[in-house]
Amino acid sequence: MSEKRYSSGQIASASGLTIRTVQHYDNIGLLRSSGRTDGGRRYYTQDDLIRLEQIVFYKSLDFSLDQIKEQILLQPHKNELLEMFKNQRLLLLQRMEHLHTSFATIGIMSDMIEAGKEPPFAVLLKFLSALPGDDIFSQAPQMLTKKQREVLSPQFQDVEPIQMFYHKWKEILIEATILIHENIPPNSIAAQDLAKRWWDTILSFTGGDMELIKHLSELHLEDQMVTKNEEMMDSASRFMEIAFGIFSVKSGLSPDTAESGTEGGHEDDTANEPDKEIR
Repeated sequence: MSEKRYSSGQIASASGLTIRTVQHYDNIGLLRSSGRTDGGRRYYTQDDLIRLEQIVFYKSLDFSLDQIKEQILLQPHKNELLEMFKNQRLLLLQRMEHLHTSFATIGIMSDMIEAGKEPPFAVLLKFLSALPGDDIFSQAPQMLTKKQREVLSPQFQDVEPIQMFYHKWKEILIEATILIHENIPPNSIAAQDLAKRWWDTILSFTGGDMELIKHLSELHLEDQMVTKNEEMMDSASRFMEIAFGIFSVKSGLSPDTAESGTEGGHEDDTANEPDKEIR
């Protein structure tokens, strides 16, 4: 019994691709046809169809055609494949971070417009450019000491809580930057709302474990992140430090807790006023 053959159109239809795409894959050596008919048309076998299904699958996971051709389909060792998957996850996380920042910024701008305010486009652009690169998830583990990794291990096992924590941190600093631009002080209702939201984020991430909160405050990851405008990031961090200190007093939190809830630890008398450099 002869092996079943598929035309370019049939194999394309079976995989949800166009004939032109299948022919392109053939031309670049990603999916070679098994032969030609007497009429000179390409034909494919069941094995070719399986290979094409793998190509489509990995392409849907955002692997490049070169990666699929030169690495994945060559059936690498299990460890090599797992390393590729790990790197791909980090790449996708970076893209997700970029999208989340855009999503959050649009939300903040929408709220301002609804309130009849003009969004400070220049300030927002400057601040967004100052944020750490979206490779933060690959950088963060190297920023921890052995003891810190041990203490924070449960929190760092799953990337989703880290993402949520990082998302909130960015959102709050974006809003703090806008408050500074508008000359709104740290003891204002808006700033105190930010402080409460930050505290709620810390409690959610740590489960309210005060020892864990203390270790988290000692990381000072923001001091280790490479940014394009450290002065602007420091200004927003100082603003939130002051706002959180006021919130802590009003909420009856202990001094240690108040210090744990902030990221900076700056002791600057001028920090009581928003940094005028970023307006």
